[in-house]
Amino acid sequence: MAVRQPVMPTVGKRQLARELRSAREAANLTMDQVAEELDWSKGKVHNIETGRWTRGNLTDLRALLDAYGVSDPDKRKALEQLMRDAKKPGWWSKYNDVFSGALPAFEDEASELSSYEPSLVPGLLQSPEYIAELMRNSPFLSRDEARRKIEARQQRQKVLTRSDAPTATFVVEEAAVQRLAELPDVFRPQVEHLIAMSGGDSSRVTIQIMPLRSGLHAALGPSFVILDFHDELDLSIVYTESVARGAYLEEKAEVSMYRTLFAHACQQALRPDESIALLKDMLKQQPKT
Repeated sequence: MAVRQPVMPTVGKRQLARELRSAREAANLTMDQVAEELDWSKGKVHNIETGRWTRGNLTDLRALLDAYGVSDPDKRKALEQLMRDAKKPGWWSKYNDVFSGALPAFEDEASELSSYEPSLVPGLLQSPEYIAELMRNSPFLSRDEARRKIEARQQRQKVLTRSDAPTATFVVEEAAVQRLAELPDVFRPQVEHLIAMSGGDSSRVTIQIMPLRSGLHAALGPSFVILDFHDELDLSIVYTESVARGAYLEEKAEVSMYRTLFAHACQQALRPDESIALLKDMLKQQPKT
C-alpha cells in the first residue's frame, strides 16, 4: 500500500508563505519572536511560512500582519484574498481518497510540464483502455478503488485540453509502448491517442519517443516531471516517484540536475515528427482486431 506523504503546499499557499516570510524578515523578527509575541507554537509559524497549513484563517493572518507592521490596506487586502483563494478546494479535493499528494494541484497551476517516463505511458496521456487495463492488473485495488482511480485520472488529464493548458513535453521510452503489443485492444487506441495528442497546430503537447537503440542514455532511471509556473518567483518543482511514494524536490540544485537530464533526453530521443512516424509505423505493423 502506498505511503501517504506529508501535505505539500499548493501554488497559492506557496505565494502567501513567500509574502509572509518576506514581511517577517523586513520587520527583523525571528520565528521564535513571532511565536512568543502571538503566544503561538513555533511549529504554527513555521507551517504558515512554508504553506503547509490546513486550517489557516484570516484572524491568524491579520495577527501576523499586525506583528509585522504591515499597515497598507491594499497590501493587507491582497494577502487576505490570497489566503481565501488558497483555501478554495480544487477539483482534486473530491479525490482525496485517490491522490496522496499535491501533484494534480501543481499540474493545474503549471505553465510548463516536462516529463520523462521509462516504463509506462504517462498518466496524462493514457487512453481509457490503458487506464482500465493498468488498474485491473493492480493487486492492491478493489473494484471500487480502481473505478475511483480511473475517474480521477481522466479528470486530471483535462489539464492538457483546457483553453489555458500548460505547454507539455513528454519523453517516453519506446519500450513503454511496445510492451502493449500483445494487448491489441489496448495498444491501438493508446497509440492513436498519443498521435492525436501530439498532432495539430493548436496542440501544446509535444511527445518524443526514446528509441530502444538509445541504450544507456543519461536520463535512464525513475520517471520524473518538472513543473514550472507563470510567476518566476514560484520555484519550479520536480516530482519523482517509486512504488511506495512520491517525492517533491524544490532545491534549485536538484531541479537544475533534472532539467539537465531532461534536456539530454530530448536531444537523444526522436524528434516529434519522427516520433509520430514511429507510432504510425507501429500501428501499421499491428493487425486490426
